Amino acid sequence: MDCLTKSEERAPQIRIETRGSAQVDQHLVGAAKRGDMEAFEELVARHRDKVYARAFSIMRNTDEALDLSQEAWVKGWQRLQQFRGDSSFSTWMTRIVINLCLGQLRRRRAQRTESIEQMNEETGNMEHQMPVVVGDPTERLELAELREVIDRALGLLSHEHRTVLVLHEFEEMEYKEIARTMGCSIGTVMSRLFYARRKMAGLLTNLKVEESK
Repeated sequence: MDCLTKSEERAPQIRIETRGSAQVDQHLVGAAKRGDMEAFEELVARHRDKVYARAFSIMRNTDEALDLSQEAWVKGWQRLQQFRGDSSFSTWMTRIVINLCLGQLRRRRAQRTESIEQMNEETGNMEHQMPVVVGDPTERLELAELREVIDRALGLLSHEHRTVLVLHEFEEMEYKEIARTMGCSIGTVMSRLFYARRKMAGLLTNLKVEESK
């Protein structure tokens, strides 16, 4: 299924859901469950930007994000009968692509030795090296500029730190759900989130200084 094209893979514009969007999705899902492929293609058109954007926010690679988001749509079609409507269709698809991204990261991590950064994170040896950030590092930035700076800062985080931030701040997952999704303990989630926020704040401060020069 060719859900995305190469020309659509950069800087996706996430669609803003209208008041009747959930009802439209419900109608389309019902039709797709009955075998209406055109209804499913309409669901793809409505939500592909968000699914791709979430994949890119975790993988930080356009080709990988494109491949994984396409795989997510294939799985969405295959598993459509399992969708019960407990969450929105958009949320359900986002969870599918997040799980695919995390699986890819786990396979990648299994092929290399554990990094020094990860070991220090678990033992807490890096805390004394963290910069102390005073004030709001995003203060006085315009919205478009802020988005660009945040995106650049996210790209500088490790996969583990970036993923836990995305799941907690953007997907609004609770610690228990993040731990289950990432395959780690709640304590590890809390530790990674703490270090991710500290690093993000330091990066935002540094990038803000660079922008002002």
